[in-house]
This record gives sequence, C-alpha cells and structure tokens, in this order.
Amino acid sequence: MVISLDKLQNGCTATVLSIKTNANLKQRLMDIGFVKGATVKAVHQSPSGNPRAYLIKGVVIALRNCDASEIVVEVESDE
Repeated sequence: MVISLDKLQNGCTATVLSIKTNANLKQRLMDIGFVKGATVKAVHQSPSGNPRAYLIKGVVIALRNCDASEIVVEVESDE
C-alpha cells in the first residue's frame, strides 16, 4: 500500500519511494537518510500528534507532519 509517511502507523515499517517537495527540503531530507529504497519505521508520536519520530538508517529523526506528508512510502506487508 502506497501512502505518505505522515500516515504510517507507529510500529509499522515502510520503504521510501519518492519525495514530493521543493528542492531545498528534498535535499535536506535526503541528507538525513530519506532516499529511495531506504527502510523507515514510525516509532513515536508526540502527545499533540506533531512532530512524529521515525527510525531510519539506525537514527531516530523527528519530522513535522507537514514535512512527512511530502515523503511517499510503500508499507511493508505482514507475511
């Protein structure tokens, strides 16, 4: 299932497909590990729901929902 990263449920894992944003933000996200094919896991949500924390390449990164919504991911299926 293809969704935006901000819709990924805590504990779920997905693969980054693309980033749909301006060049500056896209480069920043790529610099911290959000590149095509990278595995990302939603690990925590603040009490207000924004920002959320994601585990990517062994590092936990907090992203605002508005930024996470620009990252397109494919949710890994449960087998």
